[in-house]
Amino acid sequence: MPKIMIFIDGTWLYSNLNLLSKRFGDDYKLDYGKLPHLLADLVGDQMGGTLTDLVRTCLFASIPENNDPADDHIVRQKQDFFDILREEYHYDVEIFPINYRGRHIRRHERDAADEFTPQEKCVDIALASSMLYYAAIPNAYDIAVAVIGDRDFVPVLQKLRRLGKRVAVASVKGSCAADYEDPRDPLGLKDFDIIWIGDHLDKLELRLEKRMVLCQSPFHEGERQVYTSELVRKGRRFYCSACREKYRKEKPEKPRRPELRPNGPRAVEKLGPTRHGVITRLIDDRGFGFIQTDLADYFFHLTDLTGGLRFEELAEGDSVTFEVRAEPEEVGGDKQAGKAANVRPSEGMQQAGRAEGPEDDAYNQQDPLHNLPELDGETGDSQDDEEAQPGNRRYDSDEDSGY
Repeated sequence: MPKIMIFIDGTWLYSNLNLLSKRFGDDYKLDYGKLPHLLADLVGDQMGGTLTDLVRTCLFASIPENNDPADDHIVRQKQDFFDILREEYHYDVEIFPINYRGRHIRRHERDAADEFTPQEKCVDIALASSMLYYAAIPNAYDIAVAVIGDRDFVPVLQKLRRLGKRVAVASVKGSCAADYEDPRDPLGLKDFDIIWIGDHLDKLELRLEKRMVLCQSPFHEGERQVYTSELVRKGRRFYCSACREKYRKEKPEKPRRPELRPNGPRAVEKLGPTRHGVITRLIDDRGFGFIQTDLADYFFHLTDLTGGLRFEELAEGDSVTFEVRAEPEEVGGDKQAGKAANVRPSEGMQQAGRAEGPEDDAYNQQDPLHNLPELDGETGDSQDDEEAQPGNRRYDSDEDSGY
């Protein structure tokens, strides 16, 4: 019985669910529990009805970090989805962070002038390296099913076949690289006809039928056995919709934080005096830094920047002006830095090492980091000549970010 392992580019698959929904209906939900078993069966069918052994399903995706706190609920939804894959369907899930540098996750909620483009890293290479890793383990699997669309995986599929493994590709029409769907397969990428996920949507639809479940809420009134069509998580207490609604109404509301906007002032708040200082320390991967003045040191976050300042362009030694949000204070015998707001360039002062001239303009025109193409979505890679090539990544961050 041939052993099958399935490798899913989770970010790519989620970004193409809208294509599947248009075929089946706007409220279509993919059942990730059925997907691996259906793919294994379809590969077996192409082998003359051979029974297969589904060894493991691996999914690779990304999750936002250092985002605007107002979007924390989106991050929780994604984390819950990954937890469900692990706990309910026994997926191996590898997640890699995307640093949003304090911005909103959905692009339409960011400042229109903000050119920030979140970059997904490591997902593709993690998928490819896992395929090769398990291929190097004797008898780990015989057939790899790659749920992909990007052309980036061409080299790894070729290497797998040279190692003696058989390869199947499952993809979505309209978002699949031409190399995968070409029946002639001139690059030698696969051993089976391509599997179109959209041709099996009826079998992959998530259907949760109503069933009797015990509500374990201490606030429940009446018969505890209730009917529900919701997913009941393994090993977790179930609370019926009535009890959850009652809890929401009675739960004291937490004070809301003022809205944070990158490169702009915070919501109106009472601030202290204006001060001038020099940036002495920058924590690039966390998006904050410290300003030294004649009186004290002050902490600032990238969401405190205004006046055209961009965190990624700051340098230690830059002169800035700001208002005091909070003065320094002693906590447990240690003096903590104060907090700055509305951090902006000091008048008549240049940023350290940032005196620009014609050379900078020429550099900005040539450096690909300054000329990323406009992507219609959440993350992606530079695509230039392949703009219309099916299989390129497209992530629409204006869509619902839940899975």
